[in-house]
Amino acid sequence: MLRINKILMLVIIFSLAVVLSAETSGEYGFQLLKIASGPESSAQAGTGAFSSGEAYAFMINSTAGLFANHRIISIAQNYWIFDTKLNSAGYINTNGKTSFGVAYRYLDYGKLDNRTDTGELIGEFHPMDLIFSLNFGYRIAPNHYAGINANALYEKIDTSSSYGYTFDLGYTYLSFIQGQKFSAAIKNVGQTSAMENETIDLPISFELGTTQEFDISIIKLFTEFKMIKHIDDDEFRAVLGTKIELNKIFDLKLGYKLNFDAENFTAGFGINLKKIAMDYAYVPFEYHINDVHVIGLTYKF
Repeated sequence: MLRINKILMLVIIFSLAVVLSAETSGEYGFQLLKIASGPESSAQAGTGAFSSGEAYAFMINSTAGLFANHRIISIAQNYWIFDTKLNSAGYINTNGKTSFGVAYRYLDYGKLDNRTDTGELIGEFHPMDLIFSLNFGYRIAPNHYAGINANALYEKIDTSSSYGYTFDLGYTYLSFIQGQKFSAAIKNVGQTSAMENETIDLPISFELGTTQEFDISIIKLFTEFKMIKHIDDDEFRAVLGTKIELNKIFDLKLGYKLNFDAENFTAGFGINLKKIAMDYAYVPFEYHINDVHVIGLTYKF
């Protein structure tokens, strides 16, 4: 088992070196893969997978389902920028040793004017992105967790469309320090069909993070710091998220995005009523871009 863990860590380190040395090139699509689906992760700047009660937390890290609570169903409505809408739904079933999850994300851009090169209006078109995901997580050893997501992709712009698939690989290590986790993920590795004879590249990314949990009387505090490198972006980015849970009933979530073009602070809150949880996230944008509001509902059974 020790040899397997060493090999796994070497693979992760090698993958990080490959991704961090990659240069931006080509035309990248399926940007929906970069967007956090649920209000918990959105409110924490894209972190919070391991403290989340949402069924689709595995979209943030494919091992997150192993830390969930039995069976969970979640739905979310994300009022995204420029009056677009992102709908998400997911289901996770876990026993701590293995986890199985399924989810979908649908980004509706609404109807847009279709114009000629001279500006003449000739009709309308309705672009959209759709992602269907399957997740499997496995506890390799008491302190080592691994997971994989398989994603089926569909993107349509006017009369052109593209299909594809991607895989996400995740790994989490429980530190000897109580409440501490280290995580890594390689995301969006796959292939797509051409759109109008032009190949679409995927926004492959690598993530490294650390999470710390504190128990203070009736208060539970979760903090996470994560570094991100997208191969379709020359910038190196990082995110920081915090969740403060009061008596398992009310929680406050805050986040901050470092080195993002038009984003920085995020915030949200949640209310937990036995088996039902309701969450809200607020993600402001700069440069006169619409602010984002995310509403979610979760049922645990």
